[in-house]
Amino acid sequence: MSTYPSTNSLSVSVRVYRALLLAYPKKFREHYETQLVQVFRDSFREAYHHHGMLGMIDLWLHTFVDLVFTALVEHFSERSQYMFSPKVALWGGLAGVVAGMCWIFAGLLPTGPGTLVLALVLGLGGLGSLYSQQAGQGGKLGLVGFSFGIIGTGLTIAVIWWGITSGTLDRMEKDPASVASWAFIFPLALVILGIGLTVLGLASWRLKTSNIWRGLPLGLGLVTIIQSITFWLVIYGSLSQGLVP
Repeated sequence: MSTYPSTNSLSVSVRVYRALLLAYPKKFREHYETQLVQVFRDSFREAYHHHGMLGMIDLWLHTFVDLVFTALVEHFSERSQYMFSPKVALWGGLAGVVAGMCWIFAGLLPTGPGTLVLALVLGLGGLGSLYSQQAGQGGKLGLVGFSFGIIGTGLTIAVIWWGITSGTLDRMEKDPASVASWAFIFPLALVILGIGLTVLGLASWRLKTSNIWRGLPLGLGLVTIIQSITFWLVIYGSLSQGLVP
């Protein structure tokens, strides 16, 4: 058996790879497409030479996952340049303050899940303001924190919406065990949000972007993580045993 791929299989693979590169922003492709294709061509030959068909499959799996992730990051990085403006920082900061007030009301008063959802939505403005203040200097640390914050917020809102629309939360008194699955997922979503705040806060702390309350985002992130873990231990533990917490 030949230790090198046929010209036809290599050509087809390269064409498919070029097509997948369209997932990247145009400017990124203009700068790096030639190098990426060459690296893929060399990797394809080497993978087939050492491992045959299994090597090709493994290469494609890793290539596809890496391409999807890096393409999303590049698109996000390209659009984030519009975020670095004083207006974004100002209005986002105000939204974050209102979000904090909603969090307090949601914790102290029986306001229902609507207040919590509002706090999460407004909290996106706070995340944007914090990331905007880094003015692109936060690097991968700031980008990862911002991304985790958005993902965590979206997941938390989705879990709350699921609990409301499915009637899961209404069954807590009558059938606590049926709410256990919801109570298991909800704190996990909040943990992701907390990780995002923590990482974004670390980036801001390192850059010293805010001289006043510089450690607040970092502290909020850590508190959110601790609170979520506590929620999981207390609420989920009780519901999983059929007890009303």
